[in-house]
Amino acid sequence: MQKLLKQTIQPLMPVVLIGTAAQALLLSVFSKDGFFAQVFDLTKWLPGFHTLHDCCALLTTYTIGLLGLLMAVFAARALTKNDKQLASLVAGIGYLILNTTRMATFSPAIGADGILWGLLFGWLIGFSFNHLPKALVTGGTLLITLGLRLGWDRLATAHVITLNAPRGSWLLWTNSVVAWLGLPAPIDAMMPMLTGTKATANLNAALAHHSLPNPISIGTLYRPYAMFGGVGMTLGLIIAILLIDKRSEKRRLAWWSLPMSVVNLNLPLMLGYRIWLNPLMLIPYFCAPLASCAIAWSALKLHLINTSVYQVPATTPGPMIAWLTTNGNWPALIVSALCLVVSVLIYLPFVKKVSGGEQLG
Repeated sequence: MQKLLKQTIQPLMPVVLIGTAAQALLLSVFSKDGFFAQVFDLTKWLPGFHTLHDCCALLTTYTIGLLGLLMAVFAARALTKNDKQLASLVAGIGYLILNTTRMATFSPAIGADGILWGLLFGWLIGFSFNHLPKALVTGGTLLITLGLRLGWDRLATAHVITLNAPRGSWLLWTNSVVAWLGLPAPIDAMMPMLTGTKATANLNAALAHHSLPNPISIGTLYRPYAMFGGVGMTLGLIIAILLIDKRSEKRRLAWWSLPMSVVNLNLPLMLGYRIWLNPLMLIPYFCAPLASCAIAWSALKLHLINTSVYQVPATTPGPMIAWLTTNGNWPALIVSALCLVVSVLIYLPFVKKVSGGEQLG
């Protein structure tokens, strides 16, 4: 499976790197609510700000925005023994049909949210081409995907399908696993921070100089202290790679990923360092955020740090989030640094094992 994943992902890495770089610039620099746009007031003095925003948006759309579709195409190509071009074409058309509504709009699964579904669909087409007549697979895929698409649209129109965003503290435990599977994480690094009734109550209490009613929550623990570099505290992974991984291509990947991870985007690392669907790397990817939350929880319980109450842009560099959301509380910055160090220590033995195993292989 890991060999097939490598054959599928490797041709896509230039697209992922370019697209994520464009997305990082779009969200942090060339958007009005981006961190660097706000800090340097770029909208008022940077020539061509809106044009640059549109350029980055288009580049993001036609790279990251098509990643699920591209995953289906390259997965079918990687698994198919013969007729690779036809299998890729059928996988691409079939996946496109499944994710295009009757109003000619695309579902989020066309993009990065669909990398798991694209992979599975591409492998299904590749497997079918290896074991069934290609004419049967081609015709069957088109008919089945059309039928499924039309049936899904009818169900949605009849309001049979209702999806509610999940809530609850259990998200803290499942978020990394969901992201590791390649599915949209319930708590995404680019979601607005410190929103909801609890956050509003905390902010109102802070402005009135009253004690906070909800000092410990997902918004005051997970977002400020456990998402440096994105889901999984992957900024710690980048530092671990640069410290001990001697493979030139992985060090190059880490350096390329670092600017994007500063604004909490980690897709190149997820795919290029084989975190995605790699059971071994799930362990630190799951444990590093939990350890960070435990450290922050302890500091809050001991009243060593202030509670995060103020809103900041989602692209704020991870280690600075707690400091800014607590209105410049220096102990919060120190705890953030401690969380980052602990995440690096958690990732180090796994990076050593992965890099050592590949070098021996």
